[in-house]
Amino acid sequence: MKKNLFILPILLMSLFLSSCRIKHDNNIFNEFQKTINNFENYQCISNITVKHDKGDTFYKIKETFVKPDKFKLEIIEPKESKGCIIICDGNKIFLKHPGIEQSVSLENIKTLDKELFVGYFFERLSLCEEPEILEEKIDEDEYIVFELDMTKKNSYRQTQKVWINQKNFTPYKLVILDDNGSINFEVIYEEFNYDAETDEKI
Repeated sequence: MKKNLFILPILLMSLFLSSCRIKHDNNIFNEFQKTINNFENYQCISNITVKHDKGDTFYKIKETFVKPDKFKLEIIEPKESKGCIIICDGNKIFLKHPGIEQSVSLENIKTLDKELFVGYFFERLSLCEEPEILEEKIDEDEYIVFELDMTKKNSYRQTQKVWINQKNFTPYKLVILDDNGSINFEVIYEEFNYDAETDEKI
């Protein structure tokens, strides 16, 4: 029974286990680069959709990221996993479930797909000297859009695409595209705050 309680977070954790076109003033990217270089942490609500042949799976997660490689994920939905927490302190991963007093520690973090966190996307993007940028307008908001090749490619994960709001440089959406250009993983961000005042401990 206890093993079953950890199946969902472990599967979720395994999920978390470059083309950069500029068509406008470089000042926008320069200002954005200052933001991603200078922030120390962020906190947000991540609405994650994992697409399958038989349907979609949805997760709602409170995400806290602390540079350079620490994060805390607290599952809000689905209801049966609410309160389950995944923590990475940079060296180890800890899984905590509200129904179990003990936590499980995993020594090897190499299996974690860090490319599915926007914090690690920022890190990769900051290494691009002259990234190509697209622009897109969604409703009344204008976004700069970056598309990077995945570092570990397969038929299901070829490229990673992120939309950044031009007003405050917060991410709106992150997607993973397969070799047909179809989305198989999507994150919509809410309540995104850089350097949020938080009592979260990682």
